[in-house]
Amino acid sequence: MMKFKSVYRSAAAAAAILVLSACATTNSQETSSASAAATAEMTQAQHLAKIMEWWPGDYNNDRQLVQLEAEGKPIWRVDDTGKGGHIEVTSHYRVVDMPEFGENVLYVEETKHGDPTNIFRQRIYELYVDDETDQVRVTLWTFKDKEKYVGAWRDLSRLNGLTKEEMSSFGRNCDLVMAQQDGKYHLAMNGKDCAFGENYFSYQVLLGPDSFWFRDKITRLADEVVISQAGEFTYHELDRLTPAN
Repeated sequence: MMKFKSVYRSAAAAAAILVLSACATTNSQETSSASAAATAEMTQAQHLAKIMEWWPGDYNNDRQLVQLEAEGKPIWRVDDTGKGGHIEVTSHYRVVDMPEFGENVLYVEETKHGDPTNIFRQRIYELYVDDETDQVRVTLWTFKDKEKYVGAWRDLSRLNGLTKEEMSSFGRNCDLVMAQQDGKYHLAMNGKDCAFGENYFSYQVLLGPDSFWFRDKITRLADEVVISQAGEFTYHELDRLTPAN
């Protein structure tokens, strides 16, 4: 009789665990569905505001590089002569007040190989909602003087008075376009639109509240031969180092 009671209690406990687990799963699914529904109801202006909230900060991909090295995969530590390897990247994104470029503007400075003077990417990003297509887009501006503003992420006052005459726009055809939301924002150039000469450029971003991933490559228009890429067009996975603004 005692043995029967013990078995009964164990069975009851197991059943209770299953019920609790099912409830937890249901609650999780309901929360996920509610979040997806809330995201679907956001306007493009609200998505833009969320991107401007998430993107500012400092990032690096140190954690990813440790994992890749443990797996025996190549890392470009000193120069960029390796094939297929990821680059050691540190990124700084700062909100700047530059009405000439729009209402939502970011200063971007990225360095490689742990060297703050080794510039990988330096840009002004102009974020806006395209009223004609109802899309969030990012126009990329590059500096004509490649040295004058290096390190400006530490002192944004150095950018005071910066004008479009000092910049070169990649053109609207090279805009990053927000394509979807699934807890993160996907921003990417559209197909082969960003073409110069014989090649077209592909730059893609995956942005979360605590991470900023990117990948890019250059491809030949005529035959789709890849001219340049890092990490075989897999993402550089950068983690946030500082709180979002």
